[in-house]
Amino acid sequence: TKGSHTGMSHMYLGQRGATKLAAKAGVDLPPNYIYPHPDMCTIKHEDHAQCLKLIQKAMTKPEKEPTVRELYETIGVYLGYALANYCEFYPIDHVMILGRVSKGKGGDLMLETAKKVLETEFPEFAGMQFHTADDHFKAVGQCIAAAALPTL
Repeated sequence: TKGSHTGMSHMYLGQRGATKLAAKAGVDLPPNYIYPHPDMCTIKHEDHAQCLKLIQKAMTKPEKEPTVRELYETIGVYLGYALANYCEFYPIDHVMILGRVSKGKGGDLMLETAKKVLETEFPEFAGMQFHTADDHFKAVGQCIAAAALPTL
């Protein structure tokens, strides 16, 4: 990204946000998956998807889990603050959480952290309800949702 696309939610809340933090979280990565390698600064998502799989695998390893969990907590903080910011423009009572980064134990931790941010920093939004799908649907749900959008 190197200055391009800064400030866009997908750079912080999804797999790109996770992969950007992966090396700092102690995930063992090939050199081309370490941000800001040029492979990680393109519009293509394939390398990010593979890197996210390595993050999720590291989360299952007891020796890696303490630092990898900090990655998910960080994204949860981002999500909590982003939702509070969105509430300045839209009335939000329910949020559907989809995407690969929300899968598994790490995804659960991310959502717990986002809820804590809302409860602590933005109590007026603490009643916001998060909705999730099963892990398979989370992985492909964004595609299904996009395909279901009406034609303009």
